[in-house]
Amino acid sequence: MAHEEGRIAEKTRLSPILIIFAYNVLFMAASGLLVPGIPLYLSTNGFDGGSINLILSSIALSSLLGQIAWGYLSDRTMNRLFFLKLGAMGYALGYLLMVLLKDRFALTVLLVATSFVGSASYPAAMTFLSETSSVKNRGRSMGFFSSAASLGWAISVAFTGLVISELGGGYFFGLCSLLYFASLTIVHLGLRVKGHASNTRKRIGGGSASPISRLGTPFLAFLSGSMLFFMADFTKNVYVPMFYAFELGLGMVTATLLLSLASWLEIPLNVFFGHLSDRLGRKTIVLVAYVLCATYMFANSTASGFEGALLAMVLYSFVWGAFSGASSAFASELVDQDKKGFAMGLFNSSRNIASMLTPMSIGLLSQAYGYRLTFSTMGVLMLIACLIIVIGIRRKA
Repeated sequence: MAHEEGRIAEKTRLSPILIIFAYNVLFMAASGLLVPGIPLYLSTNGFDGGSINLILSSIALSSLLGQIAWGYLSDRTMNRLFFLKLGAMGYALGYLLMVLLKDRFALTVLLVATSFVGSASYPAAMTFLSETSSVKNRGRSMGFFSSAASLGWAISVAFTGLVISELGGGYFFGLCSLLYFASLTIVHLGLRVKGHASNTRKRIGGGSASPISRLGTPFLAFLSGSMLFFMADFTKNVYVPMFYAFELGLGMVTATLLLSLASWLEIPLNVFFGHLSDRLGRKTIVLVAYVLCATYMFANSTASGFEGALLAMVLYSFVWGAFSGASSAFASELVDQDKKGFAMGLFNSSRNIASMLTPMSIGLLSQAYGYRLTFSTMGVLMLIACLIIVIGIRRKA
């Protein structure tokens, strides 16, 4: 993809990394509003608990299918920027329409449809960045990308409740649409690759094997480990705060502030560990992330007060810092050039799969046996993830 990077340089004085960094800050700022904001908005606008869970599951499934489908199509055309822009435009227009909608059924349908179209953007952005970064600097580039995500998320998530409660749903969806339009504008003006699709289009090799099986055992092992990691990340975002708030008696305000603290600490650590993965190898840093995640879960299972919770959340900033930059670069390097988009789509969709599996497994376990045993079980699963990586990915990476 060196020719692509050269053509970008002809069109803009800014580095593609800086453009993608700005895109990601705005894109994830919108996500920081939407992830906690959609269930809050629905709950205050006449949707019952069962309906909310069904809508959230439908959104996750729609995004999962979209990421896989768009990633596959981006490999067929090798035009990452088109799908990056398509997804951002889909989100921007979808949430703009929601400003005008009053019918609950129409709102539900549009939420699901917007999730499907919008899911094209993020995997394409990750693939684009991995292809326009040299191998020796790819980890650092993906670390910057992850830092941008942490920055955007940390800034916006603190204001979600305020926007919905004080300004209402119209302003909430309108602000999200504005952020997506801004991210689209930055990419459109900053990254223009003339003639890219026609000169780089390749066909995926034929054969009777399914597209997933053609990705190879190393990538599938990595995908399995990532799914377990995202289950742990879901546990951190949902069940750990509930444990802090109610079982440790810290309250929801303190519990969510601890989450925000971890997000801010992640920003420099994403870059640090991404750079470290360039030197020590992606596999090594991903394994470090898994071991630290297991340690984090065991630490929560023994926490007894604020000090223990604080230490655990500080530790998680190292967990995410090690995983984010190294894993994104790792995913792109485990497959051939013409499968990168599909691989990135699957990698991103593993978070959606984890979001559907975790409530049915870890959530039920916490209800039956309590949080502490649940966290210990998740810690053991992360150690199993380490074994999957060690056994499934033998080559140096």
